[in-house]
Amino acid sequence: MATTDLIFSLGPNCRNAWNLRHQFKVDRAYPFDWWITPAKSMLSLLDRDRSFGVSREDLVISVPGPTGNTVYNRRLNLLHHHDFARVNNIVEVVTDAEIEQINAKYTALFARFWEDLDRAEHPVAVLNGIARGWPSGYLPGEADPALNGHIEPQALVDALRARLGAKLRVVIIDLGEESHQRLDGGDVVRLPDLGTRDELPEYLNWVEPVHVFREAYQRLGFAPALPPVS
Repeated sequence: MATTDLIFSLGPNCRNAWNLRHQFKVDRAYPFDWWITPAKSMLSLLDRDRSFGVSREDLVISVPGPTGNTVYNRRLNLLHHHDFARVNNIVEVVTDAEIEQINAKYTALFARFWEDLDRAEHPVAVLNGIARGWPSGYLPGEADPALNGHIEPQALVDALRARLGAKLRVVIIDLGEESHQRLDGGDVVRLPDLGTRDELPEYLNWVEPVHVFREAYQRLGFAPALPPVS
């Protein structure tokens, strides 16, 4: 059975973070838990020497749709989907106080991330697929082309281990025809959504399909053998 003393989400969405916490009974937060982050954008932020900071000029509030809207960071090419207050599911304004809080929050989360990673002996990074980003015109403001686009699983694993250390194991869980691709330093597990649903409150329907995450972890034999880093 595989063991880990640190397991964390590298995105690209909050579904991944919720299922990881649900499966492993951990609640320690890290930077990529609640953003929507393309893979290349995520890689660009994994730099120990980089200081995190968001300014008002970076942020664009999207036009509301049937399910609400979001806030796009055109410099970092990610969505601050949970970082700003909503009224009836709509982000109406971005305040200076919120920007200040976000900068303080994520500066602390990145510091925690690097400290915990340094202490861990068997760290595991989990992704829910590999997000390639958004096509031109999909969101307001043009993204840096270098932060969008396809990246092959092995290339992603290599890039992550170059940044985070060779001790890292990378797990990519995705929907698709059943398969298990073994990589140098990681795994890609694809499973179909069978339509079965856990008995969860209706407001948590966005976390499904929970059974795909559960089965993927079971197939990989993961179990947290050591207490979470604290």
